[in-house]
Amino acid sequence: MQRRDSIRIRTLLFVGMVLSSSACALFSGHEKPTPAEEAAAAARNAPPNPAASLHSAPPDQVAIYTSLGTAYLQGGHPRAAVRELKQAISLPGKHGDAYNVLGLAYQALGEAALAESAFQSALSDEPGNPEFLNNYGAFLLEQGKFSAAIQQLSKATKDPLYNTPEYAWTNLAAAYRGLKQNNLAIVALQKALYFKPGYPPALLLWAEMEYQDKNFPAAYGHLQGVLAQEPNNAQALLLAGRIAWQQGQPVQARSLWERCVNADPYSAAGKEAQSLLLEHGADSNG
Repeated sequence: MQRRDSIRIRTLLFVGMVLSSSACALFSGHEKPTPAEEAAAAARNAPPNPAASLHSAPPDQVAIYTSLGTAYLQGGHPRAAVRELKQAISLPGKHGDAYNVLGLAYQALGEAALAESAFQSALSDEPGNPEFLNNYGAFLLEQGKFSAAIQQLSKATKDPLYNTPEYAWTNLAAAYRGLKQNNLAIVALQKALYFKPGYPPALLLWAEMEYQDKNFPAAYGHLQGVLAQEPNNAQALLLAGRIAWQQGQPVQARSLWERCVNADPYSAAGKEAQSLLLEHGADSNG
């Protein structure tokens, strides 16, 4: 990652969390409560179960609150997510998933110390969980703690049962790049693309590295792979415009920057594209 802002945007794309089928419905604007909300309300209002052990809650209650917290986080409401996840953690049972998502919620809120504590608690429950290792590693990467990130991410990549190894390999590449170990970063990117050919975040990171080395044709080739799958990827459009400008194609550069602004005007990439358009206006000859 060439800047801390770029690290923040990218690493959040490579995290995994407990997925909920109600994530899209929670904020659809309908008055009818979603299944997750109904389940959570039932859990809150359920009468005591005299047959239940005094030392354990019904096993589905932790999962219910964890799923609801996940849905809130996916819907862009991290504070609401924290509330539900704390409720999950307050109940007896296994809390690895809840702590993992809580770490992501605190990370989204910019609460670094709380996020780190939550990720560590998740790993205390399940030390070898590759999803937890990747998420903690991505957090450390965002904080610029590259060596510590590599320790966690390397563990995640060694799990043969990890469902999304391309996440950890791409994050690992970014961490190596942060330490200026570009040869190791490229090896990690090759691994990511082996597990998921054409994986856009890996291609984008590789393009950024090639651009930094002024290898513009190779960088543009990787970006074409990204834009073929994600034509509105603001970061790819921004970088493609920079390459076009460097290669003496100002009209194409401005067109790509305009697409970037239209795709995501309030993102860091969109704002940078707006600045470039102002700097290199239509009357500029490049």
